[in-house]
Parts: sequence; structure tokens; C-alpha cells
Amino acid sequence: MPNLPQPSQFSKLASKFKSLVSYSTSPSLLKHKVKSLSQRTKSLSQRTIKRLRYAEVSQPQRTPSETFSASYQNLTTEQFRQILDPLLIAHSASIPIDDPPIISILTPTYNSSLDWFVETVLSVLNQTSHAWEWCLVDDGSSAEDIRTVLTQLTQKHPRIRVAFQTSGGISAATNKALDMAYGQYVCFLDHDDTLVPHAIERSLQELEKGFDFVYSDEDKIDGSGQYYIEPFLKPDWSPEYLRGVMYVGHLLCVRKQHVLDLGGLDSQYDGVQDYELALRLSESALRVGHISEVLYHWRKIPGSIAADVRAKPKIEQLQQAAVNAHLKRLALPATAQQLGNHRIKLQPAVKDTYPLVSIIIPTKDAPHHLERCLNSLFAVSTYPNFEVVIVDNETSDPKALQLMQEYPIKRLLFPYPFHYSKANNLGAQYAQGDYLIFLNNDTEIVAKDWVQNLLYYAEQPDVGAAGALLLYPNHTVQHAGVVMGIRGTADHIMRGFPVGADGYAGSLVCAREVSAVTAACMMVKNQDFNAVVGFSEHYFHHYQDADLCMRLLHLGKRNIVVPEATLIHHESATRKEYYDLVDRYFLLDQWQDYIEAGDPFYNPGFALDRFDYSIKVT
Repeated sequence: MPNLPQPSQFSKLASKFKSLVSYSTSPSLLKHKVKSLSQRTKSLSQRTIKRLRYAEVSQPQRTPSETFSASYQNLTTEQFRQILDPLLIAHSASIPIDDPPIISILTPTYNSSLDWFVETVLSVLNQTSHAWEWCLVDDGSSAEDIRTVLTQLTQKHPRIRVAFQTSGGISAATNKALDMAYGQYVCFLDHDDTLVPHAIERSLQELEKGFDFVYSDEDKIDGSGQYYIEPFLKPDWSPEYLRGVMYVGHLLCVRKQHVLDLGGLDSQYDGVQDYELALRLSESALRVGHISEVLYHWRKIPGSIAADVRAKPKIEQLQQAAVNAHLKRLALPATAQQLGNHRIKLQPAVKDTYPLVSIIIPTKDAPHHLERCLNSLFAVSTYPNFEVVIVDNETSDPKALQLMQEYPIKRLLFPYPFHYSKANNLGAQYAQGDYLIFLNNDTEIVAKDWVQNLLYYAEQPDVGAAGALLLYPNHTVQHAGVVMGIRGTADHIMRGFPVGADGYAGSLVCAREVSAVTAACMMVKNQDFNAVVGFSEHYFHHYQDADLCMRLLHLGKRNIVVPEATLIHHESATRKEYYDLVDRYFLLDQWQDYIEAGDPFYNPGFALDRFDYSIKVT
């Protein structure tokens, strides 16, 4: 038995209460007992609820650049020198002679604009940490001014080292800078971008915790150069998301030896060289850290991807090639396909044989739901090897009973008041498949290969639950993953988004890690389901699926939401139903520490009273 979290004070109260409530308890008495227990246990969740008082939410206004000056226009080499000399002299004098650099900043240059490069230099010299060196390699610039200022920089500062080479491309230049580096760690800075003043200090703080590489949030410098805009707030380490979206980006800091062991950057991927490096790094059992702060400003230059994702069509081909090579190295049976806007989906390979998948559907009456669900399941699905287990909660409707005879299903009787966890656990006991799909009876299959797409992820040893993209009948999003902490407990993200939308940075079109997925359509290995003892039967109405996913995370598994597995969930977008406070308090008691720490796949910069990645303003 795995070392799972054990029920604490509230859990024991809930169990005691549960033992008092028989299946014959009247609704009025049950309501009275729920109210009594809620009052007794309310204090147990006060810290969580108090912490999650929601800040006012709005998109933040642009913020002024720290390095911009209107005078930085058409700079000459002499003006460049005059701006930087005082700072170079003061900074070089303050560096301890006996302290070697800990981190090396790697920057390739090529015909760099002095107007922008001066800000890059200022951002490095203004670092709060002095534990850096800067290795710059010019890649055959034809502009004499950048070569001149680079020579001056290395002459005036002992920690700025410069080399020149004939044009070899950005990877070759970066690799030469890597060979020059003395630091234990390296980070990557483009010649027209800037660092926040504490970027190196914060990166080293995280690296010194034992991480092998760390990445930070980032934003962009607008076209005028005067403002920081478009902050990109990233999730914690998400290798699946990385396969679909080049999300790691800037600022990336890595233990130098790991980059050397991989042979440095690969010139055949020039244009996505840092992304391709991140994919290769992800293939080793490295510790990865994420700094939930903007440490890097990426300049929007006309013709650049920062300004327009459509600017360089070749980038998508390189991204696709990098992911396909990555999948091949890992022996993952899928191919990368372009979705546009630098997004990748993975197409599972066709198998010679397919494992048996058991689809478990609790139901009672509701023939209109059941007919639509079963008809689409058998008519649309192309998966060749599945069984359907109906857990029948005392159906009496003649049409519903007839449907159970018309389709090749296994029927299990559940002659008790409906209890979601118990019904599904019963279905799992009789399921013959190595993989289980828990499916609501009010769902309708849309994607014919939905099972294949869920199975591709669920088959991976480190994946716990794989969940579908669920749509309302009006084709807006009902479920695209669960965030722990939203509304104080847990809820679906991007609810109401239009189908086909990109979501936040590809989060609605690319498979990605989430804390939990809904069991309205969830696949899990039968073995893993048993390892966590199935759905907790302490929950009466809500959060059984979130709790199950949390238990899978506790086993070291990843939970994945899979947009290519698309179904319609005929749950009303405005449905009102009874809310069970007992279940709420039980979830908070079990997973309060996780919720208080913040969902690792939902950046702490986002508001928790919204479902749309709105940035929190305190």
C-alpha cells in the first residue's frame, strides 16, 4: 500500500457522520446532519478560505522600461562609450578579484543595433549579483560599430570576454561562448533583450537549491522600446506542454556540464536552438525549477517572432522536426504535427494490437442521455477493443432498459441511493480492461480517435490520469483541466472559451500537465486506480475526481488533459445544483497544503476567482 495522505480530524468527523447516515435517511434529516457537521468543521478550513480572498482582477497596464532613454537613437560608438564608461569603471572596481564567476551569460551578436545593445549591456551591469561573467561571440558582423564596442567592453571590464568568428550561425556562436565560460552555470541572453536587475541573483538562488536548470517568466519590450508588455506567466515544469509549446523560453539557466554533455546547441535547429536544447535536457532525470517572476524582457522587433508569431514560417518546421527527433529518442509512439502559431499536437502511432479498455458509465433512467451516449460511443469511436460497463442505479424507465439490451454492454446493478464513488468503484471491480475510462452518461463522442489519444498518454508509466476536452452543447469549453485553489477548492479552467481558441499560450490546443481532470471522461490504468484504492467514498457529491488525481500525483504520476480527445458534455452551462459543504471541507482538509502552496500548473500571478488566466492585481 502506498504512503498516501491519511484522514485527519475532519476526515474522522466525516466518517463518523457517514456511519450515521443510512441509505434510508430522509432528505430533511440528511440536510440537518450536513448542516450540523458543516458547523463543527468550518474552522478547519478557515486558513485556506482566508488566504484565498480574491484580489481585484484586471489586466495590468504596461510598465515603463528600466533601461530605455530617448537619447538612445542612432548611437555612435563614441556615444556608446560615453554612456557606459562610468558604469564600467565603477562596476569593474567593485568585483572581488578572488571570487570566480558562478554563472556565465552567453550572448551571440550579429550586426547588433547599438541603440538596443546599449540597453542589454546596462541590464547586465546593473545586476544585483556580481557572481557573473559575460561571454559574447560575434558571428561575423559586417557592421564595424558593434565590433568596435565589443572590443572596448572586453578591454574595460574583467568579467566581459569577447570572441570573433566568421559567420557560423547562432548555435555555433553560442557554443563558442559556452567553451569560453568559466562559470558552473550558463544562461542565455539575446543581444537585443534585457534582464531585470535581480535576474542573476534569483536564478542562482534557485540553482543553489539543487536544480539542474531553471527558467523564469518573461515579458516583451514594446515597439517603442519604452514599455514592458505582454507578460508570459508560465507553469512549473511541464514536459508534455513543452512538446506542444516552446514555453520555457527566457530566462533559461543550466548547469554548464549538462549542456556540454549534450554537445551544446545543434546548428541544424538554428532558430529554435534553445527550445531544442530544452527538449534534450528534458530527456534526462534532471531537477527543473521555475521562477514565477518576470526576469527577462524580450524585444518586439519588426519581423521577429516576438512581434508576430507568423513572421518566420520556417520556425514551425524546425519545431516539428525537433519534437519528432525528441519522440524518437524517447521511443514514444507518436509523430508531431503542426497546428499553426507554433503549436504541436502528437498523433499516436497505429498499433498492431490494442489493449482492452473498460468504459464505465453510471446511469439511472435518462434514456435521452443514455441513448446519445451509447449511440455515439459505438458509432463514432474507432478504437477496436473496448467493453462498456453500465452501473445501473435502479433504472425503471422502459426505454432506458431497452437501450441496455440493444447495445453490447455489461450491466451491473447498484440498488442504493446514487453515490458516484461507490458506483464507479463497483464498475472498476468488474472491469476486465487494463485501462479504465470513467464516462458520464450525458456525454457525446465527437473525436473518433478519442480513446487512442487518451491511451497514448495513459500508457506512459509516469502518467496517472488522462482527461478529455469537454464542450458544452453550444461548443464552448466545459472542461480543459482542473486548477486546485480556484474558488477556494478546485474548478475547471477556461470554462466558456470558444472551441478552437488557442487558450493561454496554447493551453487549449496542446496536451499539458494539470493537477486534476474531471472524471466525466477520464482514463487511468487499472493498476494505478487500485494502487490509490479507487475513488474515495468519503465524498458524497463533489471532488472525487480531484481527490483521485491528487492521490495519483502523490504517487509521482503526471495528470494530462488531452485536447485531441473531444466530447460534448450535455451539462447545462448555467446548471444549478446542491453544493455539498461536507465534500468541500473534506477536500480542503485532505489537500489544504497543496492548495495553499499554489497549483504548480497555474502560475501564482493568475487570479483564483476567475477561470480565464486573468492576471492578479494586488
